[in-house]
Amino acid sequence: MSRPTVGVTSYWTQAAMSHWSCDAVLVSQGYVEGIRLAGGRPVVLPADTTWIEEPDDVLDIVDALLVVGGNDIDPTHYGQEPHASIGTLSPRRDAVELALVRRAVARDVPLLGICRGVQVLNVALGGTLDQHLADTIDVSPHRLSDSEFGVHEVETVPGTLARRLIGERLRVHSHHHQGIARVGEGLVVSARAGDGVIEAIEHPGRRFCVGVLWHPDAEHDGHGAPVFEGLVSSAR
Repeated sequence: MSRPTVGVTSYWTQAAMSHWSCDAVLVSQGYVEGIRLAGGRPVVLPADTTWIEEPDDVLDIVDALLVVGGNDIDPTHYGQEPHASIGTLSPRRDAVELALVRRAVARDVPLLGICRGVQVLNVALGGTLDQHLADTIDVSPHRLSDSEFGVHEVETVPGTLARRLIGERLRVHSHHHQGIARVGEGLVVSARAGDGVIEAIEHPGRRFCVGVLWHPDAEHDGHGAPVFEGLVSSAR
């Protein structure tokens, strides 16, 4: 069977490349490699504003969707004023990804959200975010510094897809300052960190609809593979 096609969302931002500095569509290689090594055909998707009103335009040609990390989501999408810690926003990317995720869930297109991606999934289904975890907990296990991943353990919930994919416990890399607050409609918590932070959510009424707050794309010892393999397997 040919490889299933997985659409991979991307940054819409400015970047410096060689002697050029320009607006760019880009994505970290770890996401692309995660899909490729799991047997999928990764295709990078720009934040095409056509998809805000017509998400089927792209969902008709992919077998699954991977929503990657990146900027904080504009808190107005979940009815809050921005915290002082909120960084540069990407209104275009927010609008496109929220539309794609809502439609993918409605159509039961296999979906994986990573870091920002799990937050997009939660907000798309009516959930809210904790805008700055450092207000209440020590975030160093989740984000050691602006440029360094935190490393910590997550524990999955019995009976969930997350438990079947990765087992009871997993040591992960993460890099986030926000977390899941109110869980979106139809979603359930499927993993937590030792400090109680929600690390994974999923939709039990869909073939594969999973979001993880950690970064399987940053793993170098194979720990990230089960999440990508689960997405690609569902896409088949």
